Amino acid sequence: MPKSLDGKVAIVTGASRGIGAAIATRFAAEGAQVLITARTIEEGPNIPGSLSKTADRIRAMGGQCAIVAADLTNADDRQRIIASALEEFRRVDILVNNAAWGRFGPVHKFALHHVRMAFEVNSVAPLDLARAVISGMIERGGGWILNISSKTSEHPGAAPYSASERYVRFHQDVGPTLYGASKAAQERLTTGMAVELAAHNIAVNSLAPDEAVASEGALAADIGVDMKFEPVEAMAEAALLLCSRPASELSGRIAISLALLKELNVTVRTLDGARDLAASEN
Repeated sequence: MPKSLDGKVAIVTGASRGIGAAIATRFAAEGAQVLITARTIEEGPNIPGSLSKTADRIRAMGGQCAIVAADLTNADDRQRIIASALEEFRRVDILVNNAAWGRFGPVHKFALHHVRMAFEVNSVAPLDLARAVISGMIERGGGWILNISSKTSEHPGAAPYSASERYVRFHQDVGPTLYGASKAAQERLTTGMAVELAAHNIAVNSLAPDEAVASEGALAADIGVDMKFEPVEAMAEAALLLCSRPASELSGRIAISLALLKELNVTVRTLDGARDLAASEN
């Protein structure tokens, strides 16, 4: 039986752990050849997960995977990612911009190099990588670009502020403004590019978890507030929808994972695609 991504080539950034690793694994299970990238290949001393471990999981289930270590703040590294995918797999059908950088705290206290870093990784790099693959997608008659975002892009309400309101406390106690602003810029790029590329059958979407995914990075951050976590498989399944359905059906979305799956009546599956996630947990 054909798989939904048979014959497709996908690039997934930030794929050493968490959401990126899950998306790469799920795509490979659906037949995609996957190039995964992050800053380092082997596991470091601080947070579990690595590109090599993600690649091992993909290859163990029979998938095809290539690895590139790259720093997304470096324009030459960004171009090297695309060149490596073309050298290894000859094409790029899907680009998933998952890698992110953030600092939390009062935005007016950050050094400007931190501000620039957030926008470089979260907004500029996704646009630059997209620019590098769009011409090939146009030549082949279509493609998919997916930007992984965050609900921190949502604006808090206006004054008067109440300490009993959870999002107000989140801003006052944690400080997501810088990260959220860079993701909001990414989302505006997403919707604009979706319109611009509609005639070329290229879907451009944004996807965020309902609140948070219990990934290695999120747990290590320990931001000090109660978070509602969803399974990483939900993000992977929603990403698969947005990178396999026609652009005429799904493009220009600022999607939330669980809401999208409910809207389209799609069941979350395990990362190998073999079982319903709920059934596998019973």
